Amino acid sequence: MISRTSPDTAQFGRRGLFLGLVAGMAVAPVAAQSAGDPKLDANKATVRRLLEGVQRDGDFALFEQLSAADYVDHTPFGDFPPNRDGTRAIYQGFRAAFPDWRAVIHRQIAEGDLVTTHKTYHGTHRGPFMGVAPTGRETTFDVIDIMRVRNGQITDHWGIGDGAGLMRQITAANR
Repeated sequence: MISRTSPDTAQFGRRGLFLGLVAGMAVAPVAAQSAGDPKLDANKATVRRLLEGVQRDGDFALFEQLSAADYVDHTPFGDFPPNRDGTRAIYQGFRAAFPDWRAVIHRQIAEGDLVTTHKTYHGTHRGPFMGVAPTGRETTFDVIDIMRVRNGQITDHWGIGDGAGLMRQITAANR
């Protein structure tokens, strides 16, 4: 993470820093694709198992296998605790409200023990969600997250998601 006092920010300002990050994103997938590192591929597969087996299919026994006991969510959602119990509750809440909840991965980049995934979630609002009664609406929202994977388990999560966009899709004001 780059702090406000880093030389990059001081030298280039916020716009330059943003453009630098975008430029870095443009070349990173090529480097990751050419690496072919089995450990990086295994880490990416662990994150895909979470997305497909747990989030899409609702296999919470798999969640227990994939998430480390000392897992920390550095960007927790709502009032959920920033640990494994909180993340499990978040996933269960999404699956209850959006039973067909699934992610489409646009790109996934691994470096060291970190896996970054840019994805779009899709789901039909069929259950209550954050105080909003089911609307039957098809929803989508984008997320970029970073997960640390060690020994086949996810130990840390950082994420940015368009939660406001999701809420706009299911609230009456958006009709």
